[in-house]
Amino acid sequence: MMKCYVKAQEKGTILDLNKRSDLILVTDSQDVAEVKNYFGDRPAIKEFDGFFVKIGDGDFDEVYGFHGIVPNLEKTVWLIERTCKRK
Repeated sequence: MMKCYVKAQEKGTILDLNKRSDLILVTDSQDVAEVKNYFGDRPAIKEFDGFFVKIGDGDFDEVYGFHGIVPNLEKTVWLIERTCKRK
């Protein structure tokens, strides 16, 4: 059985991510729900309304969350990470 942990760590602002062409903006409510569901809808990410995601091999390689759906450059972003361990 796997036990997964999710953490969100502040990583700057949207301006810091602005030049990265490998990230996709996610603000549609269905897509946001899919990202949250990937992480198990944990408290660490419940508060986020939008995400920047990097997708590789059909999985999320990197995920950054932010508050609200408008990606203003001065908004804070949080790197969201999931680690899983066997029990």
